[in-house]
Amino acid sequence: MNKKMIRCALLGAVALLAAACFGKDDFKNEFDTHLLVRFEPEYTYQWDEFVHTFFNEGEDTVAFAPSISIGPVYHFSKLDADEDFVGGICLARGKDADASASRKPSRFAVFDANVGNQKSRAYAVFHDTTAALMPEHPVQILIPNKSSSCAAEYAYVHNVQAAVQAAVHGTGLAEGPFQAGDYLKLTIIGTLDKKETGTKEVALIDGTSYLKEWTKVDLADLGKIDGLDLRLSSSRADFPLYCCLDDMGYHYVEIYE
Repeated sequence: MNKKMIRCALLGAVALLAAACFGKDDFKNEFDTHLLVRFEPEYTYQWDEFVHTFFNEGEDTVAFAPSISIGPVYHFSKLDADEDFVGGICLARGKDADASASRKPSRFAVFDANVGNQKSRAYAVFHDTTAALMPEHPVQILIPNKSSSCAAEYAYVHNVQAAVQAAVHGTGLAEGPFQAGDYLKLTIIGTLDKKETGTKEVALIDGTSYLKEWTKVDLADLGKIDGLDLRLSSSRADFPLYCCLDDMGYHYVEIYE
């Protein structure tokens, strides 16, 4: 499987220090902070401007919807003639905690009675694909120099309604519902200078068990990174490879000497 990644840029800020007692050789700028990326399309959170820049200025961004709906809002992939979402990341604001067999499956509705983590109004949907339709989208973190660094701290993950419905009832699956040993798994890989720093695996669905709420994933073991690679995999070849992401936290240190 080709790498399926998301494109992103973490923007730092520099706190300027000035004092008469400092000589030129003593001057040092250091900005040490914890970044929280919330996938909110409206300007009411601290990092909304960042998210707006992330999605609208990405070179592969091809579509933007002015209103939020259950369908995709931002696309980081090429769209086919029917404007289907063929892989990458998008924003959504749908919710559907009903996974009954008669329910229409939704790939862009989180399987929850609320919407985003902590009842926020939106979240991200990541779609992997084995069809080689999705271009690579690394989560690229802009590190200005060797003295600066970034470390992933955590992310919240959840299932989409369509994945739970397929696992429970076998909707769309020739082999029927999930049995022991079947799974839907998210793998988060840290990278630094194009080398892997660590891997975190998250069981979204494991046999007949599945995530029923937003779940915090500890990413501290990935260490210092300058990028992330997200991958979805399943024991079933025809399973819908979708999951939800929200509230991604980073520890970012920017140093200028």
